[in-house]
Amino acid sequence: MKLFNKFKSDDSGAITVDWVVLTAAIVGMGIAVMVAVSSGINDAATDINGEATGAGGNTVTAAITGTALQTSTTWSGLFASDYVAQGAALAPGNNGATYYWATQFATADAPAGYNFDNPLSDPVSGNVIYTSDDGLNYSIGGQVTPISDYTGTAAYFGA
Repeated sequence: MKLFNKFKSDDSGAITVDWVVLTAAIVGMGIAVMVAVSSGINDAATDINGEATGAGGNTVTAAITGTALQTSTTWSGLFASDYVAQGAALAPGNNGATYYWATQFATADAPAGYNFDNPLSDPVSGNVIYTSDDGLNYSIGGQVTPISDYTGTAAYFGA
């Protein structure tokens, strides 16, 4: 009888039941949050994918990674000398101001996903060299070239 009374008064299993109920409530709230935000996340991912594969030019699919590689960008048709001429028109006789304005104009014409933070030009073609935002590619005259594959000698813009 003593053993039965001890078993009847032992409440250590009640704590386990409490934790099971609390864990189930937390899992249920997690599922509810996932259902609430999943459509928004899916829409955002679709938008990002559309921008990544359709922004600024032709794309090809890489066989190994399955990602889209950009092969061309929109080109303004202006050469480095054209930007320098625009800058000189605004600041005749002032080299510093001429190259400041030339750089501003070239920066404004940067293709989507590219920048002119490192002002370079290709001395052979006379084109401005834009660097991709991820730092892996150049856009020269609208043609995308991986920086590692560029065989020319980039010169400082305006040099």
